[in-house]
Amino acid sequence: MEIKELLERFSRIASPSGYEYMAEPELREIIEDGFKDVFDEVYFDKFGGCRLVKKAAPGIENPKKIMLDAHLDQIGLVLTEILDGGFLRVKPLGGIDGNILAASEFYVYTYEEAEPFIFVNTPERKILAVAVSVPPHLKKTAGNNLPQIEDIYLDTGYNDKSELEKIVRVGSPVVFKPDFVSLENGLVSCAGMDDRLCAAILMLAVKSLEAPPKTDVCVVLSASEETNLLGAAAAAFDIGPDFAVALDVDFSRDPGIDAAESIGTGKGAGITYSAMTNIKLTKKIVELAKTKKIPVQINATPKNTGTNADIIQITGEGIPCAVVSIPLKNMHTFNEICSVKDAESIIWLIREIIENAEGLV
Repeated sequence: MEIKELLERFSRIASPSGYEYMAEPELREIIEDGFKDVFDEVYFDKFGGCRLVKKAAPGIENPKKIMLDAHLDQIGLVLTEILDGGFLRVKPLGGIDGNILAASEFYVYTYEEAEPFIFVNTPERKILAVAVSVPPHLKKTAGNNLPQIEDIYLDTGYNDKSELEKIVRVGSPVVFKPDFVSLENGLVSCAGMDDRLCAAILMLAVKSLEAPPKTDVCVVLSASEETNLLGAAAAAFDIGPDFAVALDVDFSRDPGIDAAESIGTGKGAGITYSAMTNIKLTKKIVELAKTKKIPVQINATPKNTGTNADIIQITGEGIPCAVVSIPLKNMHTFNEICSVKDAESIIWLIREIIENAEGLV
């Protein structure tokens, strides 16, 4: 299974922060189809995250453990009120920019009568909704003032409030309608690349190993990164790895974005120096990349990284952690864009980290 195919399958998975359990059926299908013989253990944790374990080669006593993290959750919305005329009010799950909401398309997930708080990602259990957009002719304020998220309404097309209440409820999760699109020059676009793109990279990196590793490798597709980092904290405490790598997206160096706060698309992985990462581990990964002639970009986020590394690093007695990132255009929108070339390069880098893990500890 190639990265583009896996990304397209991941794009159809709904896993808004707090509702990660919705992803389990489709994620199990992906694992069954392409990774059945890759991982020795697969299980889902209490937060809805997924753990995929590759054991060290037979005969290695007391192998070290490494944790490779990419969060499973995506930004989304949660339904807060059902109104007359088929309109819904919502609040954000994670950092959504109100500037891109007007006229955006969403799926609102419906519930099972027998288990009213269980939402599932199947065609018959979701309805399409469009965010209301006031025509410019009718705006009552000068300029281009956009509504705040709390002022956004979703239009479901239903006229009868009582009919709508039969299929959705307060607490129903809402995600951007995913449309996977191939662009020129090896770019692909979809909602939810952050951070299922990195989940796909980690899974394919382990699959690309030509021999069993010398360490236990635990790929963690963690829950709740967009809201509270709790999924990664719980996983790190449970696993107790010798070191960890958090793989996440980073801002692409596009017009209007400061070069000091971004990395270039098509130029390989970003590697972060920060007060919230382990400098020795980070330096060793940079040296490994140079030795293997893998393109990397160095960036610095002095205070924190904005990734799961911030919580992994301080879990338990402390876990050495590094951040590897992939540039992403239009982050936290419905058309996030990444480079397949970057993804393939980072698969290579993660494979080298696994194969040389003993020297990185």
